[in-house]
Amino acid sequence: MGQEYIGALKLGSEKAFRKIMDCWYSGLFNFANGYLNNVENAKEVLQDVFLKLWDNRHNLDDNTNLNAYLYTITRNRCIDLIRRERLILQFRNDKKEEYLRLTDSFEALSDPILDNLFASEIQDEIHKAVAGLPEQCRKVFILSRTDGMKNREISESLHLSEKTVESHLTKALKTIKLALERRFPGSLNLMLILTRTFSVR
Repeated sequence: MGQEYIGALKLGSEKAFRKIMDCWYSGLFNFANGYLNNVENAKEVLQDVFLKLWDNRHNLDDNTNLNAYLYTITRNRCIDLIRRERLILQFRNDKKEEYLRLTDSFEALSDPILDNLFASEIQDEIHKAVAGLPEQCRKVFILSRTDGMKNREISESLHLSEKTVESHLTKALKTIKLALERRFPGSLNLMLILTRTFSVR
């Protein structure tokens, strides 16, 4: 989603940048304000988000998922801001209610369930990267991550040395990590998601 704007944005098109803002600002604002419950803070977050998009435009991959990218940056910025606000309020007896509300928002934003917002897209990208691995490397990765086999067991099953198995796994993880970073730059917990067991189609 949003890939049609990336090429022009990377070339410095302000028109493409404004189009992205028009498409995403409202949704991102509602997302941020829903956790911050403060219009000015939400505006501050959105200003930082779009400034970061503009500053990092040259580093975007052509296949970057803008929806995932923008919501992830917004989420990260909200977490940073809430952490800062909580530090300010934690010792003020007259602000206990606000401190508790911010704590609830912080925990909600930090909840891994929110990762499901992009989980299927990230999973699809992992599957693509795995499918593109060399055959032996792909077999090793699938046996490790899908079947849960230990390196020694993979070594015996494929008649490879354990060192070779480790080499294949390192190569696979590096390839997938690079693919995810290109598609979802700035995303949280990519390696955590990557190292979870998942089924390969």
